[in-house]
Amino acid sequence: MTTPTSFPMAVAVTDLFVDDTYQRDCDVKRVRKIAAEWDPRLVGVLDVSDRGEQANPRFAIINGQHRWAAAGLRDPDAHLVVNVHTGLDLAGEAQLFDDIDRKTKPISTWDRWRARKAAGDPDVTVIEDAVTQLGLEINPRPGPKNLRCITSLEKLLRKGGQSLVVNTLFLITDTWPPSVDALEGAVVAGVGILLDSFDDVEAGATFKTGRLADAMVEMTPRQIRAQAQSLREFESGSLATMVAVVLVRLYNRERGPKLDEKAIRG
Repeated sequence: MTTPTSFPMAVAVTDLFVDDTYQRDCDVKRVRKIAAEWDPRLVGVLDVSDRGEQANPRFAIINGQHRWAAAGLRDPDAHLVVNVHTGLDLAGEAQLFDDIDRKTKPISTWDRWRARKAAGDPDVTVIEDAVTQLGLEINPRPGPKNLRCITSLEKLLRKGGQSLVVNTLFLITDTWPPSVDALEGAVVAGVGILLDSFDDVEAGATFKTGRLADAMVEMTPRQIRAQAQSLREFESGSLATMVAVVLVRLYNRERGPKLDEKAIRG
């Protein structure tokens, strides 16, 4: 890969395209609004990546896809001023997209996740691999096997690495049928907090995941979350921490050594 450089030039809208690997979905209503209220003074300069003479279209849009779409809607023969970036591979484009959007406007967690995934972010890669191992999928759409709690998963990764992520998701999916409720963020994080707090050598004699699973099946994920929500009215801590508290109390109902709630590391 050559050393990245950039320079301005005018490019026909037909020579520009959007790579869905890292770009957010186009907002058609926004495009129509920009086209209807078109003001050349507000178009500004788009950032694009030169994919080379062999590519057709040649320039991948990094920043400005809605302005490009609006320009093409108004005039298919239009030209736009762009800042051409050369020497970027796909990961480099995705990283630049993320960098520019962080500085110019907020993007959704999901848009950022896609960009980080395309850029080869190691944390995203580890989580995606862990999720795939269990037959699940990182997906913002509601579904019984779709994980939408990427913020919770990243917190678990920072707490205990990939093993904590895998162990948490395995315990949940092995205990309850896959569902939106079972894979909800506070539930996933709460189970992970409990495992991180007790599943170690020191607690080995007291804490057993099998016993925890037996306790968990006594309630549905929705019931556990509801109890955790009620606890927050009387105790301090995040909803995920309260889920962990509820789970500890369920665990302690079972026969055997008891867990100390104070040991929960929320």
